[in-house]
Amino acid sequence: MGDLLMSQMPWEVCSVVVALSGPIFATVTPFQASGEIDSAALGDYLDLLAAAGVATILVNGTTGEFPSLSLRERIRVAEWCRERWSGTLVVHVGACAVGDALELAHHAGGFADALAVMNPFFFAGAPDAGVEDYFRSVLGSCSRPTLLYNFPHHTQTPISPRLIAQLRGEFPQLAGIKDSGKDRTMTEQYQQLGRGFVVFLGDDRAGARIDELGVAGVVTGAGGPVAELPVRIATAVAAGDAGGALAGQSEFDRYTDARKRLPISDIAFAKAAVAARLPGFPAQVRPPLVAASVDQMHGIHAVMDLLAPRLTAVGTGLSSTQ
Repeated sequence: MGDLLMSQMPWEVCSVVVALSGPIFATVTPFQASGEIDSAALGDYLDLLAAAGVATILVNGTTGEFPSLSLRERIRVAEWCRERWSGTLVVHVGACAVGDALELAHHAGGFADALAVMNPFFFAGAPDAGVEDYFRSVLGSCSRPTLLYNFPHHTQTPISPRLIAQLRGEFPQLAGIKDSGKDRTMTEQYQQLGRGFVVFLGDDRAGARIDELGVAGVVTGAGGPVAELPVRIATAVAAGDAGGALAGQSEFDRYTDARKRLPISDIAFAKAAVAARLPGFPAQVRPPLVAASVDQMHGIHAVMDLLAPRLTAVGTGLSSTQ
């Protein structure tokens, strides 16, 4: 696994030193039946991740339904997770409105270990010059090590390696990228951006091959309900245990295959899967997403029952606080 080390930044927090390694877990945001954020359920979920040995979480990302959250809700979630989580906390601050992204970056800069920024997700095909202006504005307010967040499936505008190379010259806190694209040629170009720039893949099937691929690790959202498996894969890779990594990846791939077979969003699947491990955990999602149906819930719970004997934590992790 790769490490991300940032220090001597030209900001008030110049003494900050942060090490990031995969797997990074993008959290879900549970909702009460009323539609309000369920903080108690979120705490239970963080405890589940901690018990599985998870060291790093990313909040208010795609899996957290960030486009469906208000600015105040995103701030509340970030603050609550910082209070509860004693491990490494990455906060996504990207937004369509530059002003919102600036506010989120200023806020999270006070307590997050690192930030992530997606380019605006509505303006399909935005010109590089406009994306550059957006990132330049937001990065100027990022006082923590920052990962760009490439997800062209949603933004319809990939973040070009040329643009990143340009921004790195101005912003030393720009330390890497979460690449959820499917273009491996572009991934390789990200990897060539120089020493100290790390690449995390948003690909649940890549964990056992991170050394082969030359990336720092993976970021997983739908894998949170079975967090022990990605943790086990990463532990095996770090130990040079190729057989153990492949065995863990095989188990994780079976879970991913089951997820892909159902015609529901990964977010709805993940929440239903968490509910299989935490009875009473709310599986509601916000429109326009649709929650798993009763029949789908039964199928997801059956998948989780089959995996249950294999969900044994590895190591102690960095626990959430009570």
